[in-house]
Amino acid sequence: MQTIAHDFLSVPYGMTKTAMRQRPFRTIALLACVAFAMSACKTVRGPEADDSREAASYTHLEPEAAAKDLFNKGQALIRQGNKQEGITVLNELDRRFGQDPRRSVRAILAQALSLKAEVAATPTESLAVQSEINRRYGGDPALRRQVVTAMFNQAAALGKEGNFSAAIPIYKEIEQTYSDNDDKSWGAWAIFYQGDLQRQLRNPKAAVAAYERLDQRFSQESDPAVRAIVADGLSKKGETLTEQGDVRAAIAAYEEVARRYAEDRDAGFRLRAARALFAKGALLGKQGMGEEPGNEFQGRSTGDTAAAIAVYDDIVVRFGRDRDPSIHNIVGGTLLKKSEALRLSGDDRGTIAVYDEIDRRFGNDNVQVSKVLVATALFRKALTLGRLEGPSPAAINAFDELIRRFAPDPHPNLRKIVGQAVLARQKLIADAAPMHDN
Repeated sequence: MQTIAHDFLSVPYGMTKTAMRQRPFRTIALLACVAFAMSACKTVRGPEADDSREAASYTHLEPEAAAKDLFNKGQALIRQGNKQEGITVLNELDRRFGQDPRRSVRAILAQALSLKAEVAATPTESLAVQSEINRRYGGDPALRRQVVTAMFNQAAALGKEGNFSAAIPIYKEIEQTYSDNDDKSWGAWAIFYQGDLQRQLRNPKAAVAAYERLDQRFSQESDPAVRAIVADGLSKKGETLTEQGDVRAAIAAYEEVARRYAEDRDAGFRLRAARALFAKGALLGKQGMGEEPGNEFQGRSTGDTAAAIAVYDDIVVRFGRDRDPSIHNIVGGTLLKKSEALRLSGDDRGTIAVYDEIDRRFGNDNVQVSKVLVATALFRKALTLGRLEGPSPAAINAFDELIRRFAPDPHPNLRKIVGQAVLARQKLIADAAPMHDN
């Protein structure tokens, strides 16, 4: 190439520089040819190594790119309603890359199989595809979470469709395969959901068995996530036993939640214990009280009111000073339940005392839940006084206090209670008016 350049740049024999200047266009043409030739030479010789590296890189990425393209195509077809065409594309993806050892490609294949399982024509086909996913990829730590997540999603989708019988075997497979995995919450959730689905299938015995199995397998785990699942399982067991009418066993389940978690450092577990005791109290009292402020005198007690009141007192003693907002609310609801129980037992003065305690404990709270609680307590106190004393100053003052404190608040629940208080106050005075005329 150097020779070529030299020949082009050499002054022809017998031609002077002056002659060269006289032939400028030829000179320019010669220089252009030289530049082109050098560029061509550089293209041929220069970046051979770079080209090989680029080719090698493309070869390495080609399977992943192709697999991703096929997956996206199959997924798009399925979403467009062309289910069979989409599955055909996914099958082609599996045929071409099912044996590829690259982890990125294996992840795409696992995702493709999960999609096939999701859109399978029958639960049996779906479970077969899911088993194939487990066989291929469940042992790969990098893909295990993806596999399990796909299984949970599939089971959840079946549950939403009401196909509980098809979802349960998937949860069972998760339980059997992943309960001893590093993340034990997978197995715990799988058992928990089996219990819930059995309840929806109206199979309470199987549901209780699932919740008990959950407790047996994971009660000693220290992972907070697993402990929370176990605690919720015990509460669900209590609910299921209540539905069966097995009151003693239900109460025992609620007491177990309280025994384990009432003193826990984690507020979430203390809240579970408080809720369990609240459920125990409600179960003992079986008070069918309405939630509307005007309906509180329509309840009937069919249970052990004294035992229920004792449970409510226990909740207030255990959790009355807890600073967690949710537990604080449970205490307020407990006091309101206690007031109902006292009224049903005929202790109207005790009921009024509880209403005053609610005001004392929650009257200065600036959250809507507490405001509604206090307004409800004041409303019921005024009604109770009116029933006991007629249009006495104490009853009218109770209504006035409620109206004064909460009339400015725009919250719908408070506006409703205030409106009912105004009407009840007017009715109280109107009912007493004829007696004053006589």
